[in-house]
Amino acid sequence: MFINTSRGGLIDTEAVIEALRSGQLGGLAIDVYEQEADLFFRDLSGTIVDDSVLQQLITFPNVIVTGHQAFLTREAVTTICETTLRSVTEFESGKSLTNEVGAS
Repeated sequence: MFINTSRGGLIDTEAVIEALRSGQLGGLAIDVYEQEADLFFRDLSGTIVDDSVLQQLITFPNVIVTGHQAFLTREAVTTICETTLRSVTEFESGKSLTNEVGAS
């Protein structure tokens, strides 16, 4: 069993599919996917998803694919909210922003 909740690009999905087919890998659970920007975080329910790799993955009975939601814990959401509110407060009061990201 291989579980990836980190970054989609960390695994060679084609190699994983081959390992699943051959039985070298007993199962896969992924919350991230290399091409997720085109697939996750939008409603595609009325669309034909044109991604043959993802289509292959979801046909395996021993594969679980979730839509990049592993970060969604109470602690993570609390931290996101606190950081956002701190940034708004700093901005409103004219202070330098603790979490300012420079222009690229």
